[in-house]
Amino acid sequence: MDRINAVIQIIWELIMGRTFTNTAQISKGFEMYAKGYPRSRIFDSFGDEPRPSLRTLGNWIARYKNVSEDMLALEHEFEWLHMDTFSIPWEYAHLINRLSSLELQKPSLRRVRWWFRIKKINPHYSDGVVAYIANKCVVNEHMNLMEIPGSDWSNLLEFTSIDDEEQLELLPGTFAICFFELGTILPHWVQNGVFLSIIRTESKISVVCSDKLIPDEEKISGGWNCLKYEGDQASWRSLVSRIISPYHLQFLSLGDSNYLLSKNLGDIEQLGIKLKSIVND
Repeated sequence: MDRINAVIQIIWELIMGRTFTNTAQISKGFEMYAKGYPRSRIFDSFGDEPRPSLRTLGNWIARYKNVSEDMLALEHEFEWLHMDTFSIPWEYAHLINRLSSLELQKPSLRRVRWWFRIKKINPHYSDGVVAYIANKCVVNEHMNLMEIPGSDWSNLLEFTSIDDEEQLELLPGTFAICFFELGTILPHWVQNGVFLSIIRTESKISVVCSDKLIPDEEKISGGWNCLKYEGDQASWRSLVSRIISPYHLQFLSLGDSNYLLSKNLGDIEQLGIKLKSIVND
């Protein structure tokens, strides 16, 4: 009997280990639970991600229920009245406004407090870096509240050595933005090169390609520089929010690769963003 119990214990530990492995999903579910979302809505929120089973989600919710009301209240949406209640200096209001615009929904009070703390300790960090570290801190704090292994605050010390210098890679040559009617056979000068984008919508076909081979008589918008950014989406959205203008056009994001067309590189460099030229092999 003791042997059977030992085997059962080992199996149970393996199951529970897997149950609480995805700390990011557990944290996301906790924020929704604290805001009053039902189990079905939490489950559906994971979308195309590998979703937990309903039993696993039930195990998470059992942990959520053990968190005190005071701690649950920190997951409620941030309001400006919280600035004075939690002694957040009003000089950080612009930071909170900028980072809030990068969120898909209104941030929680807990998240805003981490934004403030990280920016206060490291004023040189960009918005993207602040958002990234704050997210790690929020997940760690959630795991501690629910007594789930997986938080590691020591790793956050590594971020003190982050090279926070913002940089865009400049692709060689210049590019054109072209529009065609549906059903058009694309001309021969739409060729694959260092960069080619063809997008079909319900009404038009848009093309971004090298303008090197395009005949002068063609009606296109040429002379665009193509800039590439590799990094997390929070940093990218922060970057775009600063440089977007009639002379800069964001047009494509693929995972962690993002592209921006610009006709005025000087404006970007004046913001302290460095440009690195990519040379053809």
